[in-house]
Amino acid sequence: MSGHLQPLLTAVGGSLPEEQLRVVRRAYEVADRWHSGQFRRDGRPYITHPVAVAVIVAELDLDHELLCAALLHEVLAETACPEEELAGEFGEPITDLLRGLRLLDSTKRRPPEWPVSTDERVLTLKLADRLHNQRTISGLPEARQRVNSQENLDVVAPVARRLGLTDVEEELRRLALGNLSGLGGARPFFGAITAGAIMLPAAVRGRWLEEWLGELLALPGGRARLGFTFWLLAGMPRLALTLRGQGAPARGGRVAAAGRAAVRCLRWPA
Repeated sequence: MSGHLQPLLTAVGGSLPEEQLRVVRRAYEVADRWHSGQFRRDGRPYITHPVAVAVIVAELDLDHELLCAALLHEVLAETACPEEELAGEFGEPITDLLRGLRLLDSTKRRPPEWPVSTDERVLTLKLADRLHNQRTISGLPEARQRVNSQENLDVVAPVARRLGLTDVEEELRRLALGNLSGLGGARPFFGAITAGAIMLPAAVRGRWLEEWLGELLALPGGRARLGFTFWLLAGMPRLALTLRGQGAPARGGRVAAAGRAAVRCLRWPA
């Protein structure tokens, strides 16, 4: 058994019956096999991420099915493993958790669009995933760090509060605020833009926010940033209609030229 599993075994301690612990170990073995050769942005083996998510879950709820789902939560998304293989190996309850998580991810829904009816265990799993990603956010490009941190602060932390996971909420807020402190005086403007961007299609929202953040930081002072923010927010409904009328973003991740033109006319002159 790889040493990568040890932090989870330590977190679990002797709290699980041996039969359930065997299933957790098996989930790790399957995840480790499918993630073999994959690495995180920081160079660590990819399996360290699902193990870390499982440790967070263990601190919240010693449910062996949820622990297994945490260990397996990236297998369907990041490998060629068939869903049927996991269902045959681990049964429907664990596979249903993975399906619920995949539903949130495959539709590219962002946290404000997570259905209220979503299984609380699926949301707990997603929150643990978000928390670990926030802890290790330094591996992302700077603009993406800011976008994710603002989203975690504004909408993910409140989901944790709704579920009564106050420790998760507080850590998410603390880490996100620490990351956003690098924005200095631009932070309140970026927060307002992020809130307004909720009306944009989820599949392209992050790319627009990254671009706007770069432009916001390039502006010389508060007055220019205020004007830029005002005009973006005023034109956001029109941009949303334009982008939604185009459907999916063009191949290669670029938003269609008409959508870019719709925003160019909103930009505040520095």
